[in-house]
Amino acid sequence: MNNKILRFIAIVFTSVLFLFLFFVYDARKVESLPSDFFCEDIVVLTGGKNRIQLALDSIKRFHAQRVFISGVYKSTKLTDILQNKEIGDVSVILGYKAQNTEGNALEVQGMVEDLGIKEIVLVTSDYHMFRSLYEIRKYNKDLKIYPVKVISAFNLRFLSLCFKEFYYNFCVLIRDSIKGIANA
Repeated sequence: MNNKILRFIAIVFTSVLFLFLFFVYDARKVESLPSDFFCEDIVVLTGGKNRIQLALDSIKRFHAQRVFISGVYKSTKLTDILQNKEIGDVSVILGYKAQNTEGNALEVQGMVEDLGIKEIVLVTSDYHMFRSLYEIRKYNKDLKIYPVKVISAFNLRFLSLCFKEFYYNFCVLIRDSIKGIANA
């Protein structure tokens, strides 16, 4: 092979590796909210371990009045989710339409518009937060979002999930870029 081709491949590989390492770093980074922080609405995206539990545990901390759970299986009922957990007089809204992260964003958009919500606490897994924020902000430009991550154990499974999400993020950015060019 030509030296220029090998050098180009090395640059591309190094760039992708650097971006992936930055993605893992960003996933692990925790930005804590102030202890006196209040937010009436919590949105949790299903699909990962401990997401719903963290959202329910956050009700008291943020003085939330509503919890919206997006991406719930059609056969799941509220009693299945709560399992005798005491949450007071907080409203829990189940969203059954979303099948993926973009679907979550569209479900959140509907809820935000219907209820006139201006800010939310968003709960999802650390490796899933980047794409979740991107998709939700795409459909909810004026919505203030405070991310709260479920922190995964740092192991091979986590790195595998990060690689999968890194790939999905890349595909979503390419898809949206193509849509933007086509609509221009």
